[in-house]
Amino acid sequence: MPSPLRRPVHDGVRLGTISRVDHQTLDSDAAVSVSSVENGEPQRPTSIPGWGSPGTTHSTPLVASSTARASGDTEESSGSSTPTSLSPPPPPHLPLLQDEKPRYVRRPPGLIKSLSKKIMFCSAWVFVIGFLCVCLYKYRYNANGLIPSFAPSDVGLPSKEKGTPSSTTQHGNYGDSNANGKANSSDSTEAIVSYVDPDLELGLTSASSSVSIPISQTADTKDTSYSPSTTLMTATMTMTSEKQPGATATSPAVTLRQGRYNGVHLSVDYRFPKAIEAFRGVPFAQTTGGENRFRPPKALPDSDRTFQAVKFGENCPIGGTVGNGFGENCLNANIYRPAGLVDDDGLKTGDSNKRPALLPVVVYIHGGAFNGGMGSERNMASFVSWADAPMIGISFNYRVGALGFLPSALTAKEGLLNLGLRDQTMLLEWVRENVKAFGGDPDNVTIMGLSAGAHSIGHHIMYYARKESPAPFHRAILESGATTARAVLLPNHPRHLVQFREFLAAAGVDGLPDDQIFDHLRKLPLETIVRASKKVWDRYEPSVTWPFQPVIDGLHDQQQAISNNNSEVTPVLIPDLPITSWRQGKHLRIPVLTGFNTNEGAMFIPRQANTNDDFRSFFKTLIPTLTDADLAALEHLYPDPVTNPHSSNNPYRSVPVGMGAQWARLDAAYSHYAYICPVLQTAHFMSQAGLPVHVYRFAARGNWDVANHADEAPVVAHDMGFFRSFGPPRRSKGLRKVADGMNAAWGRFISGEKIIEVETDGKKGSGKRVVWPLFRTPFGDGDSELGRGGAGHKTADRNTERRWSSSPLWEQSSSGDDDVKPPEGTGRMIVFGEGNNERAGGSSPGTPAKEEVFNEILLKACRFWWDRIELSEGLGIRREEMGRSGKGTKARL
Repeated sequence: MPSPLRRPVHDGVRLGTISRVDHQTLDSDAAVSVSSVENGEPQRPTSIPGWGSPGTTHSTPLVASSTARASGDTEESSGSSTPTSLSPPPPPHLPLLQDEKPRYVRRPPGLIKSLSKKIMFCSAWVFVIGFLCVCLYKYRYNANGLIPSFAPSDVGLPSKEKGTPSSTTQHGNYGDSNANGKANSSDSTEAIVSYVDPDLELGLTSASSSVSIPISQTADTKDTSYSPSTTLMTATMTMTSEKQPGATATSPAVTLRQGRYNGVHLSVDYRFPKAIEAFRGVPFAQTTGGENRFRPPKALPDSDRTFQAVKFGENCPIGGTVGNGFGENCLNANIYRPAGLVDDDGLKTGDSNKRPALLPVVVYIHGGAFNGGMGSERNMASFVSWADAPMIGISFNYRVGALGFLPSALTAKEGLLNLGLRDQTMLLEWVRENVKAFGGDPDNVTIMGLSAGAHSIGHHIMYYARKESPAPFHRAILESGATTARAVLLPNHPRHLVQFREFLAAAGVDGLPDDQIFDHLRKLPLETIVRASKKVWDRYEPSVTWPFQPVIDGLHDQQQAISNNNSEVTPVLIPDLPITSWRQGKHLRIPVLTGFNTNEGAMFIPRQANTNDDFRSFFKTLIPTLTDADLAALEHLYPDPVTNPHSSNNPYRSVPVGMGAQWARLDAAYSHYAYICPVLQTAHFMSQAGLPVHVYRFAARGNWDVANHADEAPVVAHDMGFFRSFGPPRRSKGLRKVADGMNAAWGRFISGEKIIEVETDGKKGSGKRVVWPLFRTPFGDGDSELGRGGAGHKTADRNTERRWSSSPLWEQSSSGDDDVKPPEGTGRMIVFGEGNNERAGGSSPGTPAKEEVFNEILLKACRFWWDRIELSEGLGIRREEMGRSGKGTKARL
């Protein structure tokens, strides 16, 4: 059979397949239909709709058949004037013959012209309606604190212009290159930051830009998307660089002992209801590179130079690589204040004889498991702008990973433990000395931290209680963290010794004599140190036995380690087991606001644990000194959803799609162990000391339809870039009401208000409010009330059970009578965002805020973990095995 041939017909109609032989055999009444072709052979249809049956001549032809045209040609050549009679035409899908040209085409009169007019008319209306919709869309976004995505949102972030050095080229090193000879200016960076999606790398690329900026670094200048992560999260963002002027004669400025700094003005827009003055990348210590690597931070020299503080400074290296914008000249701070309230002398404008009081100050300490994160991860510009009362907001960087926390017996001998915490104390002292120049009150400072930042604050609460001089802060906000959270071990704990040796091997310096190790590490390229740090981290991250953590660095309050490099005295920051400091009352007496998220452990636990053996193995690896009796008690406290799948009282049966059967059970147990019960332990001891304590629970659901670790971060900051990522305002309406309440409550605490009111209906400033009750511990009085000994000590357990069951709160929780409340404030807290699932893709706005009382499960869980807290501190052995007295003994190196 001849090969088939595809032809486009006149007027662009696409055909079926026909044969070349068929061109010569088709006659006028043999129309071919595409739909009737079978196996490539044309079939004769009985009828073609709209054309009549074969042989009729009543249809109006559009194209003459090839046979009729051939006949017409013959008659014309004979001189006949009789018009050619046209046979019924073929359907429009029939092609012309190869050498044939169409004689004529007859179209329905006016059809195309009419259709063209209608199309043009409709197009015009579509354009007009679309334009009006865009205008309305823009109006609604602006009215609700947002702008459409096509509008520029980077106002206030000057781009790097030729001849304008970035802040990192002007601070710390005072124009020098970093220790590796690389200039400090930066055009792009790839960052690992906390709080982004698990195992998710964001590549948000703009075709008009080659400038790459870490997503968290742009928190006060660019909208950001937040979601939970396993621990450290990779986020690379490329954004358009808007040409903005640098500092001008009207830019804010401040004069410090270390120099004069020109800041930048952030105008009112969808992000900021009040204008903000920002000073970015202001150094508070010298570079940590070169000979300063693996050494305590050093103060800056005096200077009378002028520096530009309009761009973020370098971030401390994280993530296994050193991108642009990251380096060892990273100890810098970002300071935000309301615009127009402070002049160049640091005083509020107006009548100089009637200067009002200085502004309260809040210092944010970032999270990141002590292995990641950066100061700008929280949008402090937004936090300050949305606060009811004016205040100064500060964020800063500190060293993380091996560069900031490298515990070992050798590190302890060198006096180089907890360098990241020492960076923090340097910043706090810098704030005390300099914040007045920005208009802040050095005697009214609140420190605020999330996760590792909250853990750090717990250590500072212990550390400054042992110092004779007053502490550089006066209130504390601890979000999802505490000094007793996770593990705080001795530097010679086997886990740290093994991890230290693995780090040295990864860095290529294993086998050197001890007295040469740190000198050699200081000479290595920064990339080698960071890569080795990440390699060790990756090995231990799945089991949550994280390397490079704060450790106990002293024997007693007065012990001091001598650093071999310069014989400077290095004060001890964590002199004993944190639980011992609590029991001995060695902590600051300050107001505290603290709390947790419902599902703190969800992002950290193994996702495919399916059996009870998986459950036991996870905790045995995490806490090696748990006994079989401990594990049996743990299994009883958190019932197995596999062996008891139909138990009506098992809360761990339901798991997200794709998760193992033990997921919810592991989430609950690890959340209690690592975050929730340590948070409540802080609240317990501070409340026991008669101090004002406020406790919260954040319940708005996100990934996996649970409230994950760090989910509250952009909500507290009232970060409109985060809410903008939801799309139209209606999709985040409920969560924005939660943000109104949390931001206002945090601000009132920072301002020193004695009674903190929280909006319960989301109407900030005009709606219904509930007074946030002061927390009164339901766990009894005195250290003896907490129970001792753990599993295997039946007498202690029975006594503890009797003490717990005598608690009024325990009785009410067990009775199930929701109408009967314990005494005011006893075990009660505020819950934010209960029932909200907008972040999880739902539409339920939930309840912005309400009161709640502890439940029975939470009380039992905390008793279990508090009884075994020494297993995660010091050398990880029980209190009785350490030969401790009731008040505790000092930890030994």
